[in-house]
Amino acid sequence: MTSFLCDQIIDFEATQAYEAQDIERLIEQTKTLLAQSQSSKVVVLLRNAHYLTTRAFAILYNYIREPISSNVVFVLVSADKSKIFPPLLDLVEHHEAA
Repeated sequence: MTSFLCDQIIDFEATQAYEAQDIERLIEQTKTLLAQSQSSKVVVLLRNAHYLTTRAFAILYNYIREPISSNVVFVLVSADKSKIFPPLLDLVEHHEAA
């Protein structure tokens, strides 16, 4: 188990913001928080992730694949795992196995 004490949390509800531009704003918000303090730890809680559009998932997937700071953790919560973007699900499952 990995423990992570955070300084900031971004609570993102995908039932209300699920388009590509919403994820782009979420990523910019995350980058801004990380830039404010190099030691800041940020958790992004993405609730109801299965509501995201395919394009929004693709943008999130590309961001998570980049070598981003170890000071950010994305937590995707979904009631329907089958609706999660398959490449993103594969990436997460691959990291769990490593």
